[in-house]
Amino acid sequence: MRNARFSRLAHLALLGLGGSLVAACADEAPVGPTGDPDPGPSGPAFSQAATSPGGGHVVAVKGRLAADFEQTVEALGGSVVHSLPGIGVVVTAGLTDADAARLASEPGVASVDRDMMVQWIPAGETLQGGRLEGPMSESDQSSAQFFLPYQWNLRQIDADDAWTRSAQGAGVVVAVLDTGVDPFHIDLDGKIDGASTSMLSPGSSPCGSFDETTIYDLAFHGTFVSALVSSNGLGMASVAPDATLMGVKVLSCDGTGSFGDIIAGIVYAADHGADVITMSFGVYFPKNAIGGGPLVAVMNRAANYANQRGVLVVASAGNEGVDLDRDRNFTHLPSMAANVVSVGATAPVGQADFDALASYTNHGVSGVTVMAPGGDLVAGGVLEDLVLSACSSFVCGAPNVYGFGGGTSFAAPHAAGTAAVIIGDNWGSPSQTEHCLIKGADDLGKKGTDNLYSKGRINVLGALSAPGGC
Repeated sequence: MRNARFSRLAHLALLGLGGSLVAACADEAPVGPTGDPDPGPSGPAFSQAATSPGGGHVVAVKGRLAADFEQTVEALGGSVVHSLPGIGVVVTAGLTDADAARLASEPGVASVDRDMMVQWIPAGETLQGGRLEGPMSESDQSSAQFFLPYQWNLRQIDADDAWTRSAQGAGVVVAVLDTGVDPFHIDLDGKIDGASTSMLSPGSSPCGSFDETTIYDLAFHGTFVSALVSSNGLGMASVAPDATLMGVKVLSCDGTGSFGDIIAGIVYAADHGADVITMSFGVYFPKNAIGGGPLVAVMNRAANYANQRGVLVVASAGNEGVDLDRDRNFTHLPSMAANVVSVGATAPVGQADFDALASYTNHGVSGVTVMAPGGDLVAGGVLEDLVLSACSSFVCGAPNVYGFGGGTSFAAPHAAGTAAVIIGDNWGSPSQTEHCLIKGADDLGKKGTDNLYSKGRINVLGALSAPGGC
């Protein structure tokens, strides 16, 4: 047990005190599955709109990292941003491509590749809402003020039934790799682990050093994701009320970030007490894209390292609305990296058919492990079909604001929270936790594993009593 201390968005609408709608905006997700497999990939190309070359390089070494490696980089005119000896990777800044080629010829260096800056989360508009005050936090969140009636997502996965039948994730640390977190929000106050940090490279954020050097969420996304995993049960309820959150900032205020910073964030969380890592962002790209192969390999190193350290890694499956079984020449990261539980999204339409496949979600057995509530807003739908969570005061204009959102970004924290509940009651290896997550899921669609729902939609209560021992 650990010591606790201190994608893309489809839709967003903000709530003020008492649940009144203040404003709404839409960053529309593409039309996706409707019951039949789609004809093929339609997501952004990795080498074009989704990314641009970064200013740094990712260096993979063979065996142990040389003691004087940093001096070697500095002699070539660069600097080391992240040194990750556990996976044999170094992220550098300031090297020209010619200098990088010289570094690649050094003994023990396996590869040196240009890092990539990726638009992992499209920029989303945030608007001002109201303020909420409330009492101390509650483990049994069945009396969460104001917004619990809106939270169909928790009832659908039996999270509410598990609040009084489990340890609610007590003693478990969930690392949320994202845009940061608002530790001052009334539903997150006191829940943020002291190891929370920013992994953003200097000069990487358009919002400057304040974004790069603090854990504060200047983009709303990380706060929204975090409160779905664990909250104080004041304005809203959560999946694992007693879990602790570790905010690891790997994306800047505009939703961009580098492969190097994300890889460093995975390793950091694994080394600093995380039991679960969740990542609600991604990019869909051709496997043969320039620079893609080596960066995929290094991300696999990081995910494998976390797994070996006993950490379950969870990620959103993506909002491109594609069948990941159809074109094996494409991949989605980080959800399809090694040892990652990939989560697609379900949502109601007009507060009916709560397990419908969300219009935007990627699907396919090869790329999605399980489904979870993600919310949606389509023709015939209503605002409440989206998922409700907390919004960062740094961008929402007032403290203690809540909003509605939709996307696989918001499905992933449901699975991460479920994993925390499993671990809190039945501490085991990542593979054991994943087994419980899968075996406890509700079988939807065709009987057994299928192309649309993969291994089923998660169920917290079911995971605690899954066949095979949990």
